[in-house]
Amino acid sequence: MSNSNTDWCQKMINSTIKKMIALCILAIIFVVITYNNSRIKDIYPSLSEINYTVQMFEQKEDIAFFNFDHTTLARDEELYEDKFDDCYYALLINDTDKEFCVAKNIYDRMYPASMTKVMTAIIVAEKLEAGEISLDDMVEIKTYYDLTYEGVIASDLFPGYKISLKNLLSGLLIESNNYYALYLAEYIAGDVDSFCKLMNEKAKEIGATNTHFVNPHGLDDPNHYSCPYDIYLITKEAYTHDVIKQIDEFANYTYVYYTDEGIEVDADIEATNYFKTGQAVLPSNYTMNVWKTGTTDAAGYCLTMYLEKDGKSYIMVASSWESKYTLYSAIVRMLCLIE
Repeated sequence: MSNSNTDWCQKMINSTIKKMIALCILAIIFVVITYNNSRIKDIYPSLSEINYTVQMFEQKEDIAFFNFDHTTLARDEELYEDKFDDCYYALLINDTDKEFCVAKNIYDRMYPASMTKVMTAIIVAEKLEAGEISLDDMVEIKTYYDLTYEGVIASDLFPGYKISLKNLLSGLLIESNNYYALYLAEYIAGDVDSFCKLMNEKAKEIGATNTHFVNPHGLDDPNHYSCPYDIYLITKEAYTHDVIKQIDEFANYTYVYYTDEGIEVDADIEATNYFKTGQAVLPSNYTMNVWKTGTTDAAGYCLTMYLEKDGKSYIMVASSWESKYTLYSAIVRMLCLIE
């Protein structure tokens, strides 16, 4: 065969190989696109398959699976926001009728401060209900933590000290003890990071998808955030756990712990909620079931509460940067809107 014929055959073979490669690539692309489309359909169901609005879809940062057993507002819609200039965040929901009563900046990111501890308590409550731990468990303090933050009272517990899980949980909710949050996290999950993973998983489960926790106490961190609407969902979840409701009934509480030498020490604590201690008064006919205060430089003064009035349930979340007085004053005005 001549050289020219050989060159021609080689060119034809090369051309055929290139075409076959191109066809293979196209086939692979088709398979990938088809698979991804099916995955997208799995992740984002059609409107006929899930009840959400476009606005709510945006609020939840493109996560389609979230709790939707309540009424929602569009992202920029507000209710009575002009009446609460002293609060940056204000939310009041009639949870029985699924109606918003007050809404101001309820989807905006916020520092949750010690309202974080509601989720901490939820994780503890779930472990109790599962029988994995007991309120009578004696927790030995193993780690020395140093929370250098203005307003944080030093821990009265040190490595080697022992305290019951019930008293740790009571100090967490009533006194809002930041160190007790760390002790609980370590006892339940082995370390704080593993406990925060449980917190974030639970937040996603109940639909609080604009929330991310990096600690169990709520001290300010750029990666530790929530929004008033998500705090509503978390507070609503807390109401389903009897141990949280029982502890939140106390305005004052006395408990004991033991030093590393076995010496018994008494401790007296007082609730951080002014409505509980009588320093502020709820409007008539309201009863309070679950609550949690919060205060940090970035969050200001915060409070979330699960309330009942005339057979209906209400959940409110509010924060003010000015003072506790302005916070409680605004909350009273908010609750007085309910006839």
